[in-house]
Amino acid sequence: MKLSLLRFAICMLVQAFCLNVAMADRPIEKPVVADTPEKFVATATQIRAEMSPGGRYEFIRPDDKGKAEADLNSMAAMLQKAGSVAAMKDEEKVRLYNTQEHLNGILTHSDSNRLVCERRAPVGTNIPLTTCKTVAEIERARRDSQKYMQDHAQDANINSAAMNRSSPAKGG
Repeated sequence: MKLSLLRFAICMLVQAFCLNVAMADRPIEKPVVADTPEKFVATATQIRAEMSPGGRYEFIRPDDKGKAEADLNSMAAMLQKAGSVAAMKDEEKVRLYNTQEHLNGILTHSDSNRLVCERRAPVGTNIPLTTCKTVAEIERARRDSQKYMQDHAQDANINSAAMNRSSPAKGG
């Protein structure tokens, strides 16, 4: 009896751990929630750190990064002016909410842990398969492919130049 209870407890702990690990890798649905200027400064600092290389939003496009920065600055100014969301007029609350939702959309789309799935038939078959990869996996593969092509293009140019120098001139 004690042994089965112990097994059950261990099983529950393992499941809870796996659930926590799985939840940690999921995209954050609402990365930014503005409430007070003090809380928002901490959130904005965290978001800016996550937009740097190695962060959760490292693959954010440069134009989206500029939009995210503009939204963060706009929200900080609105909160600083009013002091808190509760002290804002209704129009200001709507503007803050819309800016926050715009920023959340940009960040959610750029989240490295967001899954992107596609259904396509592999070469040699007509049976489509569904494959899912994270944004980070897709971007890393794209960067690696570009680097490989650049490296080998340089090698091809060097080899071509060497072959042109070493081949005898044809003529008559």
